[in-house]
Amino acid sequence: MTALADPTIYGKEPGRGPLRAGGQPGTTVLTEANRPSTRSRAVQRQALGLGIVRDLEAGAERVRERAGTYLPQNPAEDGENYAVRLERSVFHNFFRRTAEGLTGLVFRVDPWMNEDVPAKIVEHWEAIDGAGQHGDVFCRAAFFDAFIAGHAAIFVEYPKVEGKQSLAQERTRRPYWLLIHKDNIVSWRTAIQEGEEVLTQLVLEERTMVPLGEFGEQEQIRYRIFRQDAGVVVFALVEENSAGRLDLIDTGDYPTQARIPIAEIATSGRVGLFESIPPLLDLAYLNIAHYQQWSDYATSIHKTCVPILFGAGVSQPTNQAGQGVVVGANSSIWSSDPAATLAYTSHNGEALDACKRALDELKSDIGVLGLSMLTPQKRMAETAEAKRIDKATGDSSLAVAARGLQDAVEMALQFHANYLGIPEGGQVEINRDFEGVAMESSVMIAYGQLVRDAGFPARMVLEMLQRGGRLPPNVDLDELELEMAAEMAAQATINAAVTPKAGEPEDEEPDTE
Repeated sequence: MTALADPTIYGKEPGRGPLRAGGQPGTTVLTEANRPSTRSRAVQRQALGLGIVRDLEAGAERVRERAGTYLPQNPAEDGENYAVRLERSVFHNFFRRTAEGLTGLVFRVDPWMNEDVPAKIVEHWEAIDGAGQHGDVFCRAAFFDAFIAGHAAIFVEYPKVEGKQSLAQERTRRPYWLLIHKDNIVSWRTAIQEGEEVLTQLVLEERTMVPLGEFGEQEQIRYRIFRQDAGVVVFALVEENSAGRLDLIDTGDYPTQARIPIAEIATSGRVGLFESIPPLLDLAYLNIAHYQQWSDYATSIHKTCVPILFGAGVSQPTNQAGQGVVVGANSSIWSSDPAATLAYTSHNGEALDACKRALDELKSDIGVLGLSMLTPQKRMAETAEAKRIDKATGDSSLAVAARGLQDAVEMALQFHANYLGIPEGGQVEINRDFEGVAMESSVMIAYGQLVRDAGFPARMVLEMLQRGGRLPPNVDLDELELEMAAEMAAQATINAAVTPKAGEPEDEEPDTE
């Protein structure tokens, strides 16, 4: 964090100052070494796995578009038959459903802010992206994207301003958050500063659709380059033109930030900074295998259900034009050979059971690997302890991802606070309890009786109620315990006032007759 020289400057979006040394002016001819679109080796290593999970996330239409990759043409299979097989094949998207289910486990309880989060940031949380999206919704989308790809990031930006801003002017503007997809991270560099690895350069790819003519549009690709040196953070927005040169679109600095305001969202697949293996990549491969086997199964069923006409001692009939006759309800075949035979034959279907068992096993494996009961699993002989161990192993990966989001959000809160001139951004909590089972009402009643009749500690019961999902996780148990004690004391006072003392006659009810 850096102190502001002028306390009236509460925030500045990059928008002033020249491009720092190392930037490329528009007259420079680009080479692979200084082209901002050059992807780092770490990015290139991740391209294959990232492409697979993105295709499966997009769904059946994307998978069908990539038919040559996910459902290749068989040897000796002509194009017409391949097209028919592709049309009949159905992609069951277990991958996306699993990712959505796991995200739902994390966000069955909304993120909650601790009391140290400044009130101004809590107010901004209602529309954290500056366009009406609530912080809880933003976090859910960020987690889902990071869990799919293995990584994501939060970029904390500030509206562009010119010159110094008074406090009154500053209150009309506010920081906002942007979700950065792993696909848009082009390259980065780090350095050790004061014993800590710090991001010193980052290149992001920005793809937007811009108007073309009266009604058309075209894609525009630009690159935002961040640099940090000795606590000074600057940026440049550039575009590679058709002449192989670099056009400088905009430059600026971040006087309120000592670091590039990008918060990494890491998951259980993290290998290094912005480098990861998608946590569900193995499940993606199983889903592809299911798609391929389902195609074979559907093709086998089709062939089994369609009988083939077989003839022995019969010449292939032709019409007057010498063309082969298509067998059907309106055609017949004649032969003068008494030994000739003609009959329909069909596949006996013995292999279909084996195909079906293979598909069921794949679905079971997908359900196990995805930590979600997407399909019925026949594991009756498995002990409860073994199931708990399996779940704990899976949950640990999910918990790591949830913790990665929590760290990223807290870092983003600090960047947010820096823009506002606030010392600390505070802390948040992301749910990491995935049991999803609320305490039963009968158990709650039993605990209440223990407190009333056996002097069981009320605090312990409150903690159990909170862990059991019967009390919100952000409830302050200390305050609740004090309120309960005060309520009990007040009730005791009321009871003492209305209860007659020993030897005193009770008030007789008035005669209504």
